[in-house]
Amino acid sequence: MKNTAVLIAMALALLATPALAFDARKPADVLSVLQTNGASGELKADDKGEPWIKGKVGKLTFEVNFFRCDKAKTACEVVIYQLGWDEPLVTLEQLNAWNRRTFLCPAYLNKKNHPYAWYGLRASATDTREVVAAQQEEWLGCVAEFDDFTSDPAAFIKANVD
Repeated sequence: MKNTAVLIAMALALLATPALAFDARKPADVLSVLQTNGASGELKADDKGEPWIKGKVGKLTFEVNFFRCDKAKTACEVVIYQLGWDEPLVTLEQLNAWNRRTFLCPAYLNKKNHPYAWYGLRASATDTREVVAAQQEEWLGCVAEFDDFTSDPAAFIKANVD
């Protein structure tokens, strides 16, 4: 009986160990939620060792970039989801119309006039798996809507912008 109590106490202590707890600042934990949230993804590192995720939902590929990371590059303060196209699809005026109607997924034109939408947030160790899943659902909704927008900006604006 005494051994059983000790084993139960050890198991509970192991479950409470921070290393096993979900942490929204950890790219690997963000990826684990993404993979159960309707998208696929792969954790990568750039040439400076900075973590990022190459994600995919449907036919669309996006990135999740991590900034202000610790020295080990395993916990980061800022998470930026972004999606872009390799060709000009919209004008600056159309993109400004998009930005006037969105709150969470602003867009910009890069130096080559390619449209990019993004969703940024400050990650916290206290964010739960459910909070991150909700953030990703918001992002994935933005991806679908921005894809509709870039497919026919004039029609999208006419139907959705006052």
